[in-house]
Amino acid sequence: MPEKTPVHIISDAPEAKSPVFGFDAYAKTIAGLIANKENQTPLVIGIYGLWGSGKTTLMETVKRLLESGDYSEKATFRKCKTVWFQAWKYGHEDEILAALIEQIFKTMAADKFFESCKADIEKLTKKLDKSKIFGSLSKLFTGIDITEIFSDLEYKDKLGFYDTFQNFFDDLLWTYLSWRAKLTTSEKTDDTKGVLVVFIDDLDRCPKGRIQKVLETIKLFMDKKGCVFVIGAANEIIEDALAGTYGKEGAPRFLEKIVHVTFKLPQIPADDFKKMTEKINPQIQENLSSHLNLIMPALQNNPRQLKRFLNNLNLLDGLLKNSDIEIQFNDLLFWNIIDHSFPQLANDIKENPEVLYTLQEHVRSLAEKLEEKDRWEIPQEELKSVPQSFHNYVQNRQIFDIITKIDIDRSRLQQLLTMSGIVESKEDVKEEKAPKEYPRGMEDMADVPAGDFQYGDDKKTVAIKEPFKIDIYPVTNRQFKQFIDAGGYNEDGFWSEEGLMWRNKEKITLPRYWEDEKWNQPEHPVVGVSYYEAEVFARWAGKELPTEYQWERAARGIDGREYPWEGEFDKEKCNTRESGIGKTTRVTRYPNGVSPVGCYDMAGNVWEWTTSREGSNQVLRGGSWFIDRSLARCADRNSNNPNYRSNNVGFRCVRTLK
Repeated sequence: MPEKTPVHIISDAPEAKSPVFGFDAYAKTIAGLIANKENQTPLVIGIYGLWGSGKTTLMETVKRLLESGDYSEKATFRKCKTVWFQAWKYGHEDEILAALIEQIFKTMAADKFFESCKADIEKLTKKLDKSKIFGSLSKLFTGIDITEIFSDLEYKDKLGFYDTFQNFFDDLLWTYLSWRAKLTTSEKTDDTKGVLVVFIDDLDRCPKGRIQKVLETIKLFMDKKGCVFVIGAANEIIEDALAGTYGKEGAPRFLEKIVHVTFKLPQIPADDFKKMTEKINPQIQENLSSHLNLIMPALQNNPRQLKRFLNNLNLLDGLLKNSDIEIQFNDLLFWNIIDHSFPQLANDIKENPEVLYTLQEHVRSLAEKLEEKDRWEIPQEELKSVPQSFHNYVQNRQIFDIITKIDIDRSRLQQLLTMSGIVESKEDVKEEKAPKEYPRGMEDMADVPAGDFQYGDDKKTVAIKEPFKIDIYPVTNRQFKQFIDAGGYNEDGFWSEEGLMWRNKEKITLPRYWEDEKWNQPEHPVVGVSYYEAEVFARWAGKELPTEYQWERAARGIDGREYPWEGEFDKEKCNTRESGIGKTTRVTRYPNGVSPVGCYDMAGNVWEWTTSREGSNQVLRGGSWFIDRSLARCADRNSNNPNYRSNNVGFRCVRTLK
């Protein structure tokens, strides 16, 4: 049996050595600031950065330097004792203060402080009145675990400890620091000799209310000499949490009163990630490193994102090689960048692989017109030639840089997409996001000029007398919901007399399939609407339904083509029976099947109501997911009763320009 490829995975834990991220200089500077006896306390330092940017790594490095003293050659720096406190672990906001004090006590106990300084602690304790807390504190001298003392107390009693015995706590803290600094406890509290440094990591992982509680807890320590707090968080999340109480303008001011020094993590240069790539499969490491300048901007130069990206890449590379599927590493690499950093584009390609090739054609065409200018700014006039759902993609320089480098044939692309579907890494809960949807608005409309075009199967010449606009997409469930929420069904003035009679008789308040998950996805076309419902929606939106002539002109252009695109039928360009999907699809799924004026889904997906009549019926155009190619032709006509409500019938609107 041939030898299979091993898979290398990088731990998501913070880096043990900060130089991997180039943080060594930052850590020494911050540690030196804390240990400098000239810097008075209390002192609060904020280390700000986005999720995964390396805050924890930097803070752990600072902590290690303070404990070892390896941050400067100066011998005049003060002694530092560190406490690591993760507020997000505590479930109740009211327990934050008690939990912080308990963590400080645990640090003292771990240092054998209570065992070594019994006489000094006895003197402090005798100053206290007799109370339940006094009885608990007396256990300190028996060598009992400090956590058992706090477990005896209700959290209100723990909070009372701080409120009632602040002086005791101050004296205890200084006794501890002077003991650490090998001074006599009779000396006056002096923060030039020693400080307690409390690291509060991942503050932005706390619920909003708890973030505020933690900061208010720190504020209680603002009069205590010898205390330094180092907070790691995303500044924007903290200010957002405070805005609920202090307002958007008051939140930064509140934070400024607490945090004395702020350090915002700078973006890590792409080259600094080379050491991390050394941890992966050596067979691909060299090739990967050469593309860091392309990879890291797409990953926002974020260490944690790179780790997860590399792990996914390694796993997928192993799967492909162990499956004997021949795919070039560069294609695998570039696809993983898209899959990791541009999930909506990745989903578009997974649903319709032709999206990749169509997008490549458009970006290369734009690149030629722009002559590779330094600034990637596409004029609105040039965007008109690009399908609407591609606009955000082609204007993103990172996507352009990646998409133009993929060179994979259709069969291998399908294999890659199939395999990549089984490799996913879950983000932290706080980073999870709802699937991105296309925010299509009511005014996404294509311009259609006046003039002649070839109409029908016999391609007779018909004149469009007035220019008009037509919806680029069929009306979606999301758009129709706006009509429902606005009370459109109850606005009698929008209904025709015939439609109003039908609505009242049938007691119609929603589309037929509105509550069916199979048909009510936000970016899928609304279905189960009669002609009357389509007509009233159009009036509510300030539009109207198209005539047959308007619809067909927008679908086939002026050259009499059979389908909205040039050439023969292609099941990869529309949703008909040949696609095998068996239901509606997102209205943006087929950018490779748009009409000459840029309209989507004018072949397949749903039949569309028009104002044209055939006897007592209304004419429907365009075909649907339910029928085959012969009925999805631009010239094909269908009709049905205006009260017909089917899961393969929808509509789009027009607006005449006079």
